[in-house]
Amino acid sequence: MPAAAPTTHARIYVDMSGGHDTGIAVSNPGSAGIRVTAAAYQRDGVTPAGSGLGQLDLAARGHDSLFPRQLISGLPAGFIGVLDISSPSPFAALTARFLINEREDFLVTMFPVADMNRAAPSPVVFPQIADGGGYLTQIILLNTSGSASDVTVSFLGEDGSPLAIGKGSTGRLIPGPVPR
Repeated sequence: MPAAAPTTHARIYVDMSGGHDTGIAVSNPGSAGIRVTAAAYQRDGVTPAGSGLGQLDLAARGHDSLFPRQLISGLPAGFIGVLDISSPSPFAALTARFLINEREDFLVTMFPVADMNRAAPSPVVFPQIADGGGYLTQIILLNTSGSASDVTVSFLGEDGSPLAIGKGSTGRLIPGPVPR
């Protein structure tokens, strides 16, 4: 499980489709209670989803865990998008992504949230990619700046040489806009 640095604004990828679900754990590292506010957006990061804002009150040094549909009512079945969470006071958050696969295995992975107050680390290295034997890797990119920027994804073998993936050894992705 990754360490979660306190922030006042974060974004979380949400996938409630095809056997997937997303969980969020939020903690208050402070000595006074706080209110965390959440809004859901479609995949474009701009179009609102669900029935308005959700609120989560946390006691001093308190914590809670929940699913996005418990925080934002009216999310459509199979929703894929982002959950934007913020508070005037710092909080720490983690995301868990769940999947029940074709063999009825319950799989879970933890990943950090996108901290909207800090630049993402660069470069980001994924040390291993699964593709075969019923497994595949999905790389999820969230833009933490107000404007779209180019992202280059390179696939390298164990010796550092480029791997031929599809039409070439690198892919070019252009992230969509994000809410401000």
